[in-house]
Amino acid sequence: MNNHIRRELEKIEIPDELHSRARLGVEKAKAEFNVPSLPPGKEKKPSPVLSSKGKKHLYKRLSIIAAGLLLIASTLTFTPVIAAIQEVYDKIFSSKHIDDSGVRNAVLSGDGQILDQTYIDEEHDITVHFERLLTDDKETKLLLTYQSEKTDLKDYYIDLFEGVSSINLVIGNEKRKLKNVGWGSRYYDSKENKVVSALSFESLKDYKGKDIRLEIDQLTIYKDNGRDGVETTWPLEFTIKPAAVSERRTVELNKTFTYKRETYTVTRVEFSKLETRVVVTGSDTGTITEDGIEYDVMSKLERQFLHARKNSEEYGYSVNEKKSGVFIKSEGKKVEPIFSKGEVDGEKDEYIMTFAPVKSQKDCILEVGDAVDIPLTKSGKVIQKKVEDEKSEIEALLAEYGYTLVPLSKEEEKEINQYLEAFPKELSIKRKAIGKLKGHENSKILEVSISERSGVISRSEASTSEEAKKNREENGLSFIPVYLNPN
Repeated sequence: MNNHIRRELEKIEIPDELHSRARLGVEKAKAEFNVPSLPPGKEKKPSPVLSSKGKKHLYKRLSIIAAGLLLIASTLTFTPVIAAIQEVYDKIFSSKHIDDSGVRNAVLSGDGQILDQTYIDEEHDITVHFERLLTDDKETKLLLTYQSEKTDLKDYYIDLFEGVSSINLVIGNEKRKLKNVGWGSRYYDSKENKVVSALSFESLKDYKGKDIRLEIDQLTIYKDNGRDGVETTWPLEFTIKPAAVSERRTVELNKTFTYKRETYTVTRVEFSKLETRVVVTGSDTGTITEDGIEYDVMSKLERQFLHARKNSEEYGYSVNEKKSGVFIKSEGKKVEPIFSKGEVDGEKDEYIMTFAPVKSQKDCILEVGDAVDIPLTKSGKVIQKKVEDEKSEIEALLAEYGYTLVPLSKEEEKEINQYLEAFPKELSIKRKAIGKLKGHENSKILEVSISERSGVISRSEASTSEEAKKNREENGLSFIPVYLNPN
């Protein structure tokens, strides 16, 4: 039993009505402490060895063990003791340390199937507690914690997205790897040396009412020198009960809007207890092909969605309230994105944005910055509040990075044209100079480029400002150019 749970259990008053049920558990526990049992109906006289305080301490220990035995044995009755233990785990998963608001809402609402199973990985001295399972048509969430007295778990991950870890479904003699959905959510408690994890993988809804076995294979270790793995298998056997399964409601839409000179269409919205999913297609949501290789490119809408994202070691991904982004408004309140579900695959040319579950599905509005409001209902018209031209869009983009764009003079245009003609082989893609940077003449910056397709800014630098100045002069430039890279 881990230290945190032990401390919480020591606070629990054992109710009188549980004493009769706990008696057998206490008797079993006494054997571990070499305390003689008494025949039914007989009272034990005060011990000359144990003080009153000592007796209380012993009984407290026995009561804790009895409560633990009851927790394991009782599968049909949700006793006050079990409820108190469950509350310990609920506090963990409903805290903002878990950066999936869908998980937090589900736990606070009491949704999902309580698993309450413990597995001890003796080889690595890790105690694993499987806490809760939730599933719908698209996704399964498995909530668990793992803790150790000896092994430092700071860099130990169950990374289903890009690590060596996997979660597998075993039914009979068949075993198959389950696909991840997003990155999942993780929090490391350094004081307890405990990891709290909400794994996200494909739906198990079709196995409702069936006995299944899940196996978590390998832990992923991230260190400064790269990635490694720990060979281990953590098993979980259970029956998927109706409480684990929830429904997902899908509304087909055809809401078209423009954002930063790109055209997008909201094709559908999906509502569930775990999330609100908005599916979009657009003029820049597809892939591009260069030299026979297909690349995914960040659309302008995706860039706006991620604009409000911030990250911290303690709280994972959260919203930077000082920045604009993409949000849902429901019942007049902002519904935040679930950034830990980034890179969820959709159909070709689809882009998926994931938000927290909404209480009301009837009045949802998708707000894209201050440019457009899109009702996520069959009725309701798109409100296009702002339409940006290329110049204002570029200036706003540069301003985010602290840059000011200044037009080139005729002499500077001549300089840049001579430079582009003299060094065509060094330019892997076509680009055009749209101006120069103001106030960075003495910086290390050599040039700034903007992707016309995605709006992503990149820049090249020299090691020192003196070296940058020399480089520009050698190339016949007296300024820092800003380039626009076309599609």
